Amino acid sequence: MIKSMASTLMALGCASLLGAPVAHAEAKFHVYKHPVAIWVPPYAIPASKAALTSSFGDTGPQNAITHLDLQFWTPTVQGGVAYAQDPGVNDAAVTDLRDWGHAHGIRVMMCVYNGAVKWDWPLARAAFTDHEKDFVKNLVNEMDRLDLDGVDIDLEGPGETDKDKAVYVAFMTDLSQELRQRRKHLTADSFSYVWNAPNQSWWPDLFPLVDGLTTMGYADIGSGAADWASYAAQKKAAGKFAAKLQVGVPSDKDPWQGNTALEQLQWLQQDGSMGIGIWDAQLPAAGWKTPEVWRAAQGVRDGKRQEK
Repeated sequence: MIKSMASTLMALGCASLLGAPVAHAEAKFHVYKHPVAIWVPPYAIPASKAALTSSFGDTGPQNAITHLDLQFWTPTVQGGVAYAQDPGVNDAAVTDLRDWGHAHGIRVMMCVYNGAVKWDWPLARAAFTDHEKDFVKNLVNEMDRLDLDGVDIDLEGPGETDKDKAVYVAFMTDLSQELRQRRKHLTADSFSYVWNAPNQSWWPDLFPLVDGLTTMGYADIGSGAADWASYAAQKKAAGKFAAKLQVGVPSDKDPWQGNTALEQLQWLQQDGSMGIGIWDAQLPAAGWKTPEVWRAAQGVRDGKRQEK
């Protein structure tokens, strides 16, 4: 009797008595030229959801974003993955944001970070070095369990960590292979110059492995910034992979580096070479609550330059 009931439920696409997952409709994602990613931090889920679902005039985030990164997971020293210890981080929050993203053609990504204690590099390193195979397996299993569309690696290390480059790249290589077999995306977050880990000097090895790479300069880089901090210099460092570069922009600032949020995005739109990584989805600065800024973000996504 129990076996018969379970078979019937599974045939209907429902959760069975044996724990089969609920069927989930396959999403149809935006076709894009450059990625436009935004993060939901674990400590601000309601505020992020409210901003994401807002419309500003005739447009909003839902019309421009290609990747919604849920920064909800941390590694364990044994190569596992665990939810961040923040109220509201749970399966229900993930599936709610996943379903919203999929309804708008947005890939919803599992973002793993080592920030419960800021920049806990020993924790990250234990996972991707000492337990690399388990870490890759557990990341993929958790992504599959929640029907997510890829993994964003936000593991950050302070100071001189270039000695860890080889093992980090080996980990990313294995993870990339697993995700590509499943037609899922892999993205990563990097420091914008030569300090800390991963950093700009690692880009040549990372770009072939990923679908997007955020240069985490935020308010420290800009269209009119000097030297390495200019968007043009970041583009030059990315070279032939510039289309995968997600220029980090701060949603809590307007202006920064001498230009408004709209001017910064219009520069990127007009350049037509790179994507955007927006930290974060709360969108606290007033400049991010206008239709013009989201039309510019959509132009970046589509590779459509602004008409003069």
